[in-house]
Amino acid sequence: NEEIFIMRNRKGIAGLCAATMTLGFLTGCAAPVEESVETEASEVVLGPARAQDDYFRYINEENLANAEFEYGEQSAGEAFDAHLVQDQVEGIINDCVAGSGYRVGTEEYVIQNAYNCFMAYDFESGEVPEQLDQILHEIDGISSIEEYLEMDAGLMRDYGVPGIFNFDIDTNYLGVDEYILGFDVIRGVGDVQFKDLEDSYAPLDTLKTFGSAVMQAMGHDQEEADAAGTQYGYLVMDIYNATDPDILNEIMPFMYIQELSLDEIEQVLSNADFTAYLEEFGITGIDKVAVTDLGQLEAINNMLTEDNLDALKVWLMCRFAQKYSRFIAGGYPELAAYASIDYASREEQAMHEIRYEFTGCTDVLYVEQYWSDEQDEALRSMCDDIREGYRDIITNATWLSEETRQGCLDKLDNMVYVTASNTGRHDPSYYAGLTYDNYLNLYIQMQQLAIQEKISHLYEEYDRTSTWMYMQEFNACYNPSFNNITITVAITNSPFFDVDADYYTNLGGLGMVIGHEMGHAFDSNCILFNSQGAYDPDWISEEDYQTLLERNQDAVSYFEDYFTIFGVYHVDGEQTLGENYADLGSMECITSLAHNEDELRLLFENYARIWCAKTVDEALIDQLATDEHSPAMIRVNAILATLDSFYEVYDVQPGDGMYIAPENRISRWY
Repeated sequence: NEEIFIMRNRKGIAGLCAATMTLGFLTGCAAPVEESVETEASEVVLGPARAQDDYFRYINEENLANAEFEYGEQSAGEAFDAHLVQDQVEGIINDCVAGSGYRVGTEEYVIQNAYNCFMAYDFESGEVPEQLDQILHEIDGISSIEEYLEMDAGLMRDYGVPGIFNFDIDTNYLGVDEYILGFDVIRGVGDVQFKDLEDSYAPLDTLKTFGSAVMQAMGHDQEEADAAGTQYGYLVMDIYNATDPDILNEIMPFMYIQELSLDEIEQVLSNADFTAYLEEFGITGIDKVAVTDLGQLEAINNMLTEDNLDALKVWLMCRFAQKYSRFIAGGYPELAAYASIDYASREEQAMHEIRYEFTGCTDVLYVEQYWSDEQDEALRSMCDDIREGYRDIITNATWLSEETRQGCLDKLDNMVYVTASNTGRHDPSYYAGLTYDNYLNLYIQMQQLAIQEKISHLYEEYDRTSTWMYMQEFNACYNPSFNNITITVAITNSPFFDVDADYYTNLGGLGMVIGHEMGHAFDSNCILFNSQGAYDPDWISEEDYQTLLERNQDAVSYFEDYFTIFGVYHVDGEQTLGENYADLGSMECITSLAHNEDELRLLFENYARIWCAKTVDEALIDQLATDEHSPAMIRVNAILATLDSFYEVYDVQPGDGMYIAPENRISRWY
């Protein structure tokens, strides 16, 4: 019954089976290594896992032992088969393509025509579509900042090209029940992420060379093109230098958002007629905006001068060329090296295109085929149970003042569930106006529809039950401003959820995810939003907030002190605090809904099962550095090691790998 794992070169086909065998190196939750044999491949033998030593491996060892890495993949053996949803959606697409007699404007009609247009489009001819070539030359011929901004707004409106000011229509995090035009922080330009510039400016070379290539494609000689590309790189560097690093590195930078009147933003953007820019884009009648990084926006304004016009034009050409690269790269030899090559068959490419560019169409059909009233009723009933579990926990949390306790309960009561029942088809008139004779024209019109739909939110009634996440996406989320939880159809597949499974297995699967998202309402970040969904740190008393910070530090220390990968790499307790708290709060909640050891055992088993995965070591180390979630094995073992009920069910004793002394265990609510 022994499992044998081979440690190969880290760039080998499987690398180190980290998520499986690194538990032997976890401080505090270690499984004893029974034998270690040195061979040419550095063979390591692990004995069968015990629940008391390593619960993650105890539940998942068979699946992980049999899991094989596919070429190029960094993880294997995941509990949920990611190909399942892909196959389901592609089945829907195939049915639409094979069907007939669809009413104009229906989702089936759009999918069928999009697929056929894509299949018929000649991407390999090497000819640049006249309208795209003309646009690039028009950008190159811009002679003033006013002309530049007019074209920037027009390309954002008509072609979906990101605009220079990087704004979007989003929830007003500082208000209640309203949308607002918000300037998000620019975190990168082109293929260069600003975080990459913290250690080296070398990534800027990619911008310079691409900018030069675009200029050469427009007929400029290399010397002139290189100069413009270099100036473009300097412009990006100026934006990076003006960016607040705290905002750049903050996962949820709500505390930096400022609300400005239209007059105030006009003063910030003094080198632009911003009202005219908005009107060109299609927005009128607004009186305020939200800004995340005012210093960065001021830096962009300072760039809007005639001296920087060449660099600005390069930036706009690069944005346009990247958006439409597959349509134009073959016709410009200078850009050929920057075009990715897709070796999949045309049919596979078409499937991928419809799945990702026409998700709004496939999604409603996915819901119709894979969702039922029975599933919705069971899901919402479980949400209600978990809400009641949180109500009891919050009511009995001794560290809360009565005022803060009531605020938390109000927030809990005001929480909304969003499921597939909140989705529906578009009215056929929405798509009926599409007119096209090839795939490029259809793609452009779909970009226009998406922009128009975003703009319309500014003038619509605020709806906390609207779905901002596709139901075919394997996910669930909590939105602090909407104060709602969205649960997709895709995540209601086994092992997370099965209407035919017992309640406590489902509770340990999707119930844990629901409890996790519900717990985010009270984590270290989202607790700063009040019961109505506005970012308002003052709603919680200073005394309670200081107590929360102290408890936060206990959680940070717990994860950093007791859990490492390879015995060397520590979990970043600060970085993962919100997610760890959400996991911990969820488990405290759902275990309170179980009544005996058998129910708890079912719950614990599926909790460990849903996080089953093994990961190559490099990816796991990268996760520690960048991900706000703890690695899967720590996510399971560290949380369970805090629960008295787990110790009781599995008789965990001092000396066992899962044992943490009672005085060192943490709690979210108790």
